[in-house]
Amino acid sequence: MESQARLNHFALGILAGLVGTGAGFLLLAAWWCTANHQDFSYFVKNVFIASSLYKDSILTVSVLFNVGVFYLALQKDMYRFTRGLMLTMILSVLLIIWIQAQTALGS
Repeated sequence: MESQARLNHFALGILAGLVGTGAGFLLLAAWWCTANHQDFSYFVKNVFIASSLYKDSILTVSVLFNVGVFYLALQKDMYRFTRGLMLTMILSVLLIIWIQAQTALGS
């Protein structure tokens, strides 16, 4: 219970959201690289950075990794932590919308 209280901080929720998004990205990249017999640098350079078509979808899947963390923290009544995590997810969604708008304007 005490360790749970130590983790129940807004800033830790933000950090967990950033780390969770990164972990989601790495898991998606690992799956994609395995399925397509390509290396990680190819995925990052050609599929994520160079392709405006897939960037928003990749970020969406990466952010979805945080939903599980949010659910677990909510079950533990870690409301400050979940607020930070939710802020990270909301800002990520706004970034995804901006990327989609830039893609639509660019075509």
